[in-house]
Amino acid sequence: MVYLFLNTDEYLAALRLAEFKSALGDPELAGLNIVELGASQVEPVRLLAEASLMPFLAPKRLLIVRGYLDALDKRMAASKTPGSAAFGEAADLLTRLPDAPESCDLIFVDGTVDKRRGLYKGFTLPAAGSRPERKIPGLEALAKSGAVELVNLPAPDLKALPAWIQQHARAHKIAVQPDAVALLAVFVGRNLRQLDNELEKLSLYAAGRAVSAADVRAMVADTSEELVWNLTDGLCQRNGRKAMHALRELRRGDQHPLALLSLIARQYRLLIQVKSAMQEGISAPSQIAAALGEKKSTYPVEKAQKLVGLYSFAELDAIMERLLETDMAMKTGGDADTLLDLLVADLTNRNPQPAHASVASLAHPFS
Repeated sequence: MVYLFLNTDEYLAALRLAEFKSALGDPELAGLNIVELGASQVEPVRLLAEASLMPFLAPKRLLIVRGYLDALDKRMAASKTPGSAAFGEAADLLTRLPDAPESCDLIFVDGTVDKRRGLYKGFTLPAAGSRPERKIPGLEALAKSGAVELVNLPAPDLKALPAWIQQHARAHKIAVQPDAVALLAVFVGRNLRQLDNELEKLSLYAAGRAVSAADVRAMVADTSEELVWNLTDGLCQRNGRKAMHALRELRRGDQHPLALLSLIARQYRLLIQVKSAMQEGISAPSQIAAALGEKKSTYPVEKAQKLVGLYSFAELDAIMERLLETDMAMKTGGDADTLLDLLVADLTNRNPQPAHASVASLAHPFS
């Protein structure tokens, strides 16, 4: 069976993958039937050939592919024409997936795949030579037909997060007071892997009693929005020392490098959106916040308004391209911590050059 872990939470995906691995039986024999591939290691023909190998003393083989669909989706978006190599590769993959053997669970794990684009919605491959025009079903159509199964594992939203923390603590037999749960949700946010680590650490610290809010303050680094803005401030001010200090504080809370990269990207995206709004003559933080869906607070918009003057659109464009490069490098085998350090050093030590892509599409709803 083919499973698509699209836009899933990293920690929840890891738990589900652990279930798949456990189902293979004896861990020593299971290891002989598990293959994990990065995006750069995948070609559709070889992928299906790998999936077709028979399991060895186990009911199934498990083939896990990380970041490939995300990378392919971005390559297709960059090429723009259905006649490109990226679209041809996508067509090859999409037409082969229904033939994946039952003897192998083929699992694609991807952080983001745009559900508005061709890989998900499908596309038409133009005629070439003697081959006529072909309609290629996307991942959505394959899921509806039962050829693949979409696995939906989003992190709980901020409103539901305290309930998730309490439920997770109960499952691990950790007693946590309600005010400690609320404080954990504020300090850590939706990083579920870090929340799991913090609960284990707090349980050891509490030594049998219920974890209190005082325990959380003593043992858990505050990685809330203010700390993320400290990092963004340092980057925007080209202050390498300040940015690296904020990064160290965020790492102290066991933030996953991809989660940190996502936080940085979110802040720069907000800068683009706020700058675009101000260029259109919208200056009231409440108006901008409402348009962006920031219903609870105007604080992020107010922070962004103080920083947007430090960048041109061309510089923000180049930074988004640099963030994309780092994301791709992390998902294709690069050392994530080193890549993050290099990114921070790069953004604080240089004036980014304009990239080819336009930021107009990132500035919605003001573009």
